[in-house]
Amino acid sequence: MFWGRPKALRFAEHARAVEETAEELGRQLRAWLRRETVHAELVSDREHRADVIKREIRLNLAKQRRFPFPKDRLLELLWHQDEIADLCQDVALLMALRRPELELELEDAFRSLAEGLSKAVHTHTLAISAFEEAFLERTLKSKAEEIGMQIDLVNRLEHESDLLEREIVAEVYKREHLPAFDRYHLVQLVLLLGDTVDQVENAAGDLALLMAGIPR
Repeated sequence: MFWGRPKALRFAEHARAVEETAEELGRQLRAWLRRETVHAELVSDREHRADVIKREIRLNLAKQRRFPFPKDRLLELLWHQDEIADLCQDVALLMALRRPELELELEDAFRSLAEGLSKAVHTHTLAISAFEEAFLERTLKSKAEEIGMQIDLVNRLEHESDLLEREIVAEVYKREHLPAFDRYHLVQLVLLLGDTVDQVENAAGDLALLMAGIPR
């Protein structure tokens, strides 16, 4: 399957940069819930760092004449990881624009949604890191089950997030005392957070396809 000395893929490095972006988003969301200033630029700074790594990976892949994995699948994985960081940036920018009045129940729900995103991103980062380490050590076959369990966990976390997302949207629509634009703003925020978790699942799905192509 491999030839020569394996080279670092840097997908784990990119995933860690994406996770740092999600972590910063979590900090800003907690500030938003406390009605403090949201520093969206801090999320953007971390997204930019992830973007730089992404460009370097794409350039390196383009230079490789032979590679042990299909380049199109690797690029798809990279794109979905990049989308996670991009959407984190979008969420932060949206939060910085407006902070509607929230009851304690909705505050807790937003906090739970953010925590679910953080867990999903972290689990994906662990899976990618394990994948790249196994690639370098040529132990992908023996590590396949472990990596598969992490991918499955990402899928479960996305499902839980999806259910919570629907509950929050329904609760927001029930708050008829909120101005219509505030309800719209909150729904858009929930949907963006949900889309971000969806991209984590997509990235994990791309990794699952790479693992499926490994000869048993």
